[in-house]
Amino acid sequence: MARGHRVTVFSQDPPPAGAPYQVNRVAVRWDWWAPIRFPFALRRCDFSRFDVIHAQGDDQWLSRRALPPVVRTMHGTSLAEAWFNGVVGRSPQRLLMHLWFYVSEWIAALRATVLVAVSTDTLRFYPRAGEVIPNGVELAGLFPDPAAKSAHPTVLFVGEVDSRKRGRLLIDAMRTVRATLPEAELWLVGPDAITADGVRSWGRVDDETLHLLLRRAWVMCLPSAYEGFGRPYVEAMASGTTAVATPNPGAREVLRDGALGVIVPPTELAGAVLRVLQSPDERARLERAALADVHRYDWSTVAAQYEAVYARVMARPYA
Repeated sequence: MARGHRVTVFSQDPPPAGAPYQVNRVAVRWDWWAPIRFPFALRRCDFSRFDVIHAQGDDQWLSRRALPPVVRTMHGTSLAEAWFNGVVGRSPQRLLMHLWFYVSEWIAALRATVLVAVSTDTLRFYPRAGEVIPNGVELAGLFPDPAAKSAHPTVLFVGEVDSRKRGRLLIDAMRTVRATLPEAELWLVGPDAITADGVRSWGRVDDETLHLLLRRAWVMCLPSAYEGFGRPYVEAMASGTTAVATPNPGAREVLRDGALGVIVPPTELAGAVLRVLQSPDERARLERAALADVHRYDWSTVAAQYEAVYARVMARPYA
């Protein structure tokens, strides 16, 4: 809206405090079936007064008759979620749910006027050509502050411990790290309260606290099995903190295959974290390279790319 557009969001949720956009709530009873019912509820909404529909999900059953052009952004692939949460996580319910979502994503991709993916890897899971526009990050609140770094070696993890984020893998790796660096500490941000030597659980924190922790940590480690994009890597880069990851599509793309951060197999995670904590020169080199690159994720840059897409689809005739 700051760029002169009028924005209306159709959502199951109420608007956040101070939202500068209008929210039309689409009422759906919240239970296990809500994600399946919601797309049908959206189908009954009137979108005829809008110039463009920018869909982030659940648009697969919208009628295309006399409808504005649809720009569909894919933030990852539910096929990978099905594998890591359903098969690896041994949850038949999650497996079926994510497979259903993947079918829905295919339908949405085929029916959209323009398909956009947040990464090159994400785009390859869908049946048509599209373009890549990364997720935007509000960089204004993220900045490096070398004087704020903790006095002792610290590793920050953000996410659920027992998930595709693989926090448990990092907790195990830190035992090896602490055998050499007993003063090293792991900071966990997320819903899990873990009690272990050298582990500090911060719980869920607000953005201001998260940004402070990102600046203070020596390393941000997210050893995810899958990330469609990898926003925490961008936030670490912008905060002047070295990112360490295991191979996943988001890490490879954001960290440019290891040029802007460290990417190692899971079996080498402990050694990589220890090496980076003990090497201020390596951290400084990676942090300089990351800071020089991170500007491409700023919201103003990403918004301009979407504005160009909107202008292009609005100039086309559509049925």
